[in-house]
Amino acid sequence: MSTRGNWTSAMMALILVALPWSGQALAQDTAEEPPWGYSRWEFWLGPMFWPGLADLEPESGRFDDVGLGLGGGVHVPVRRFENSDLLVGIDFSVAATESNIDGFLSDVMARHFYFGVGSKWMFGQDRNVSLDAGIGFHQADMAEVSTTYWGMEYEIWSKSRLGGYLGATWDISRSLPGKKNGLSLSFKAHFVDFGEVYDEDTLFLPIFGSGAGQLDGPVYMVQVAYSAR
Repeated sequence: MSTRGNWTSAMMALILVALPWSGQALAQDTAEEPPWGYSRWEFWLGPMFWPGLADLEPESGRFDDVGLGLGGGVHVPVRRFENSDLLVGIDFSVAATESNIDGFLSDVMARHFYFGVGSKWMFGQDRNVSLDAGIGFHQADMAEVSTTYWGMEYEIWSKSRLGGYLGATWDISRSLPGKKNGLSLSFKAHFVDFGEVYDEDTLFLPIFGSGAGQLDGPVYMVQVAYSAR
């Protein structure tokens, strides 16, 4: 099975594991309801896995298997069910993946930016587990960013697209007595297709040529966060 297939299977397994929790949350009364009206915010850091980058065929070299991302979000309640809450809000993230693809200024870097609206269906006795979904604006580019001369960069290719995501979150610290803030763990898969990657402008030698392949999703993000409500 391909790397992309392995991560897709892992994503589906995580959601399937969480679904029975959600059914239990809807069917049973909780001993202690969290206060209605709470908002939830988080800031996170974690690895990004983008199999589509590995499938590209530049003139020479390849992208790293793992990148690094950071981001955050804030969500407010819009609907209360008997034993679960629905929150909506905004999410954002920035991420980068390095490579050994030689450029004129530096090695080529793939960058990804996301901003959009999202929902969290919080359930469990402490509202500490959620199924997540959202849609928003994705920006991806390939650029040489100089580490020798600060502020110098050369953008080779750039595209913007709309896309959605699915995921799940576990507020780990919320499970502890008296804890409302602390460590959270999320796994999200962004689905977006940026189309063909090619040299929009050639500085000296071609890097992607007339076409290095399709850059599509999923883009997987593991998010280790500090969350509060």
